[in-house]
Amino acid sequence: MKAQAGSHEWLYIHINSTQDYVMSYGIEFKEFYFALSERVDHLLLLKHQYEDSSFNMHTYLEYVERDEIKNLVKDDVSSYGDFCWIDFEDEAGLNEMTGQEIAEILYLSHMKHHLRMPFYRKLNNRFVYLSTEDGRMNRTYYREWEDFFHMMGVSLPLKWSAHRSGKGLIIWKKEKALPPIPKKVIMSISQLMKEGVIISLQHASNAKGKVEIPVWVVGDYGNMDDLQEDFKAKVKKEPAAWFIFDRKLKEWNATLLR
Repeated sequence: MKAQAGSHEWLYIHINSTQDYVMSYGIEFKEFYFALSERVDHLLLLKHQYEDSSFNMHTYLEYVERDEIKNLVKDDVSSYGDFCWIDFEDEAGLNEMTGQEIAEILYLSHMKHHLRMPFYRKLNNRFVYLSTEDGRMNRTYYREWEDFFHMMGVSLPLKWSAHRSGKGLIIWKKEKALPPIPKKVIMSISQLMKEGVIISLQHASNAKGKVEIPVWVVGDYGNMDDLQEDFKAKVKKEPAAWFIFDRKLKEWNATLLR
């Protein structure tokens, strides 16, 4: 099992619903943005190595305008090391941020955790995206949980297609991609996700007119090397759930086994 950012072998998802964030392995910025681009305005870059950003004089931070985010997506953000951002609606609101609020978002990027819930009326932000190596272990805050379930529903079938072809997001072919998984299907295993799950494309099957993707409950992990070792034992047991796509009916469903 690969343990590299950008791997399409498996995903780790752990929902912390009380504090509105998800810890994940295997979801990269380009995939996140591909699914949620219509819900993102501008990005205030808290830690990054992107060279074509603009500068905000009030916060002394760099940002990327909505129309320019597509260029950031094309960059190799996993090579940046720390890559952290918070979205914002317009620069007028950004220019009203208080010193305390600026200090809070700087703390976010430095500690990868919040002092208080990081959703600001002046920014009208929906997300906070914090990573030390994009795709390897990300903490992402969601103001609306619907956005997370939508993102998963779009990303998982596309990652399955990429896994099957051995190719990445940029060159996915639409005719090979499965349709998105409805939010209600993803939500049906949300209780398992609150425990911490691996969704394994490596162990998925594609036979008898169905695509079946297994889900194992693995618990709370902050270190992917530890998870990799423990998962080898987990896969010897029955999965806790399956995502199943019926090619004849062209429908996604989830089957829970516990």
